[in-house]
Amino acid sequence: MRALLQVLAALALAACGAGPDETVLTKDVAERGAQALPAGTVTVATLERRGSQSDTKAPSGETRRIVYFDTELKLDRDFDFGAWDSPGVAGIVSALGTGPKGLVGVTSGGNKAGDRVLAHGTALYKREGDGWASVASGGFSPAEPPSYATAAAQGGAVGMVDSMRAAIQNMPKDISPAVRAVVERELALANSSIRAALVRATEGYAIAAGPEHGQYLRFAQALSDDKGVRIVPLITRGGEENLRMLRDGKVSLALSQGDAALAAYEGKGNFAEDGPHLTLRAIGSLYPEPVHVIVRGDSPIASVSELAGRRVVVGQVGSASRTTALRVLEAHGIGAKNVQMLDLPLNEALIGLRQKQVDAVIQVIGAPADIIRDALTDVSLRLVPLSERAVTTLVASDAGYFAHTIPRGAYATQKQDVRTIATAALLLVGADLAESEVAAATRYVFGQARDFAARGSVQGTRVSAANARLGLSIPLHIAAAKALDGLSKPAQATPPSAPAPPATPPSAGK
Repeated sequence: MRALLQVLAALALAACGAGPDETVLTKDVAERGAQALPAGTVTVATLERRGSQSDTKAPSGETRRIVYFDTELKLDRDFDFGAWDSPGVAGIVSALGTGPKGLVGVTSGGNKAGDRVLAHGTALYKREGDGWASVASGGFSPAEPPSYATAAAQGGAVGMVDSMRAAIQNMPKDISPAVRAVVERELALANSSIRAALVRATEGYAIAAGPEHGQYLRFAQALSDDKGVRIVPLITRGGEENLRMLRDGKVSLALSQGDAALAAYEGKGNFAEDGPHLTLRAIGSLYPEPVHVIVRGDSPIASVSELAGRRVVVGQVGSASRTTALRVLEAHGIGAKNVQMLDLPLNEALIGLRQKQVDAVIQVIGAPADIIRDALTDVSLRLVPLSERAVTTLVASDAGYFAHTIPRGAYATQKQDVRTIATAALLLVGADLAESEVAAATRYVFGQARDFAARGSVQGTRVSAANARLGLSIPLHIAAAKALDGLSKPAQATPPSAPAPPATPPSAGK
């Protein structure tokens, strides 16, 4: 009898050590879903616990378990997960700790009451006494991009490649990190240019996307999944570099922020030396990219104006986000000389926050950004709202911004709406494509029903013909406009409309 009791006790302890049971998990998932989405949107129809494992990233002295589950959500009413003014897929992803490819059933153009959305989710718990407490979780790590979209050199003239390889292998071991970074960036740019030329030569389309693991690259990869259309995403340093590659004819298509596209179109700001790019046109708006001002959860910083004198990451040179970050500071009365400005990529910036080497990070990125959600697993983070005056100033500047709210629940720890500005992520084209090609590209991007979430792009769920004119900062290509008219009626846009194009050479209409 004693032996039997010992076995039962051991089994009970093992069960407890495996994390919360299915009943607790179902209750927690339902509560997170109710917080993330408007009331009466979804019901947890079924949930099945799929096991758990120890969290190897748990802080020292803390016991954590990652619990895996499959759930089926029932839509209780019609709901557009792709709407720009609602949490949409952002809420589902954050509430369920799921990755884009773990979510099935979200359709472009909106879901109907009774639809079912399936999700492979995760939940993170930490041991508290005899029970388990829920912890905010990033949910997943995005997959590595395919080999054609990496920064590693992949071909070229054999002799030149061998020569470059020898030069790199013989670099002094004590070379500074800054010099090494310059070499790597130049190699990546050269690789992108070569890839773009090869794709165009084989009747395909190279698209200047963005950094590895970035949302632009993931969206471009989701587009390239279709058969019959050859689209090759290219890794770049960001939106400003993309615009220059497009102007130089190195790519056929490019992704960039609306504010950067407007600056390039007008030849202002960082594009003043380039002059106006009058043939630059938009194929359409893809999704909103709000400004995130991120601090640690335990930081005393409550407003952007309190960043004066602080260590602030504004982004890398060549990224459009950096220019926007500096404008946000200026709108709050803070000049570049009034902060300890750090030029870091977002992943390094978030590590700096965790290690208390950085006080704040300003980043333009679609919400929810998976890299930010993932960081929540290691440290509590908080979004700082922009002041109402700064929002008014930035919107009135006619620089491609519109007022925006990051809704509560977009991130697991976010309990309140956050006031900010946003700019639209634009798909852009230069003067080298014929009108028929632009029309075909428009229909390809905006006219097909795709499950972007299942393809790895959360932001892609907001792409639709109805949203394609929202937040436009530069003129829409005439062929794209006609194609969109044939797809659907445009949404009622509150963001600024595109300016009328000035007098341009005949080729500008392409």
